[in-house]
Amino acid sequence: MPDGAHGETLLSNVATDVRHDLSQPAIELKNVVKTYVNAAGSFTALRGIDLDIGYGQFVALVGKSGSGKSTLLNMLTGIDHPTSGEVRIGGQDIYNMSESKRALWRGHNVGIVFQFFQLLPTLSLLENTILPMDYCNVYSYADRPARAMALLKMVGLEEHAYDLP
Repeated sequence: MPDGAHGETLLSNVATDVRHDLSQPAIELKNVVKTYVNAAGSFTALRGIDLDIGYGQFVALVGKSGSGKSTLLNMLTGIDHPTSGEVRIGGQDIYNMSESKRALWRGHNVGIVFQFFQLLPTLSLLENTILPMDYCNVYSYADRPARAMALLKMVGLEEHAYDLP
């Protein structure tokens, strides 16, 4: 487990006894279709995607602008719904969950680094750091500010904690 500044464990609240059937894919998409509809008509961004990615496998997703890379990542992270098909992560169909349960699942199981930062402009850096903790209920309400400050310190941003983005 990686250690942060001063020996603090970064993944202190992550279960270490999770077992996976390594003969099954970690990520599985079956006939995934995503069609966007607007006033101008419809556009199919993903058409019949079948994909299996094993545990520990490294995959790079490359393609030209508009080819569906972001749409596919949004399907894998539970951010956007497929029009049809199945998305299974760790054997679990993430679109059979309610929106709130999927948000909780995402908070506990998925890390997303966006190309452009997604900070809320009306919240300080500290408040933006606390926000995901509110959604995934990982730390007690009272412990969240200290945990967020520790994370900011790990990346050298503690002096900007109360600044707006």
